[in-house]
Amino acid sequence: MKCKYSFVSLIPVKKVYEDGGTQTYTALTYKVIVWKQIDGKTGTEFYIFPNNFHQLDYYE
Repeated sequence: MKCKYSFVSLIPVKKVYEDGGTQTYTALTYKVIVWKQIDGKTGTEFYIFPNNFHQLDYYE
């Protein structure tokens, strides 16, 4: 049972923003941001727990 909870904490939830296509993949233990803003940032960033619970504006 303990292994099942560990595995669930690694499954990300995908969200796409309407700022040009920025995508976030958020799990309980990490967050990956793939930036694709029309007039701004591009690239990929990776954050681990506890810095993965902020809103997207925090990372800009």
